[in-house]
Order: sequence, then structure tokens, then C-alpha cells
Amino acid sequence: MSDPTFSRSSINQYIVFNQNYNVLPVKIRLKGASDPGVINLNPGQQIVVGIQYNGNLAKFYYNNAVVQMIDLNNGASSDDLNAPNCDNNSYNTLRYNEGSPQGGLDVVNFDSCTYKARFDDQDGIAGGHRAAFVQTIEGSAIKVAIRLAEA
Repeated sequence: MSDPTFSRSSINQYIVFNQNYNVLPVKIRLKGASDPGVINLNPGQQIVVGIQYNGNLAKFYYNNAVVQMIDLNNGASSDDLNAPNCDNNSYNTLRYNEGSPQGGLDVVNFDSCTYKARFDDQDGIAGGHRAAFVQTIEGSAIKVAIRLAEA
């Protein structure tokens, strides 16, 4: 089954939604900024980042600053969404790093305009249970709902 597609011209946001997972200690790392404070993302809450394009190249923005990473576990070295075209990810993709040796997984590709409908974090986020990430198009956004994966 091929990955679902989207049109760049209609997508200008990425939403991280905690559907029913543990409280997620999120840090939104911005280019040129010091270590950010933690946003405790409770079940039912979401964070919205903007997407802007320079030609086909996507960049994520939060509070008018370029996003480098959406860190889901308070700064530990895994469980990160690395933003496209940034210091940690030179590709035109949103890349999830669950911390496994195989490296990151491209979960949104802004070159081919495709996204993964679902991907899992086998060892859980921030020490929690196995997590499922379900991505859908919602209006002008790609929304990822993070939830407990079925056993």
C-alpha cells in the first residue's frame, strides 16, 4: 500500500496531538535559541507549528522562529521529530528518531508530498508504553495523533 499524498499548496500547519498517551514533556527547539522550557502535553491537548515554503523546500515555524526539532521527551537523545531543512536534518522531510540503531524514519516527505499514515515507537516515548503515531490531513494541516499502541 502506498503512502497517502497531500498538496503543498493546501498544507500550512503540522499538529502534534496527544490522543491518549502519557503526559508528553515536549520541547520545541528553535534555531538560534537557548534550551526551551517544557510544554507538558496532556491527553487531549495539541501543539500547532506553521509550515512555510521557499519553492518546494518546507520549514517549520513556532512563534515566528524556525523549528529545528519537536522533542517529545524533555531533551533525551531519542523520541524526536526533526524538522525539514534544519541543522539536524538536511532533507526536505520530517524525520522521526525513536532512538533505534537504524536511524530516523521520514514520516512526511515534502519532495514527493507523501506521509506515513501510521508509524510506531516500539520502546515508547519518554519511558512510556509502545506508542502509535497516526497521521491524517485535517483542513490545512497534517495532524499526528499520538496514542497507546494496541498490545
